[in-house]
Amino acid sequence: MVKFKIVIKRHCYFCDLLIKWLSDKKVDYHILDYQDPKDFNDPLMKNPTFNSLYCDMSACVESLPLIVKNNKKFYYSEIWDLINNSIIEEKAREIFEL
Repeated sequence: MVKFKIVIKRHCYFCDLLIKWLSDKKVDYHILDYQDPKDFNDPLMKNPTFNSLYCDMSACVESLPLIVKNNKKFYYSEIWDLINNSIIEEKAREIFEL
């Protein structure tokens, strides 16, 4: 079974919706909280380029939630229909192999 890492931050609307969707679908995933120091030891977040790739000038990660599947990264914009404020089911099912 494929394992997924989901990088989130607290009070992130898209993060909360994705976690609910994944739980409803019973997808096996591991959460990394960008704001939780205990998660900083994960190789993904420990990578020196992580901040330069995912942070803006305010040091806030703007591309969250970030989905990592077998070292391939997917951004929230790839699975969100921002007009209808919902997950694009077909794309999400493809990424999460449902």
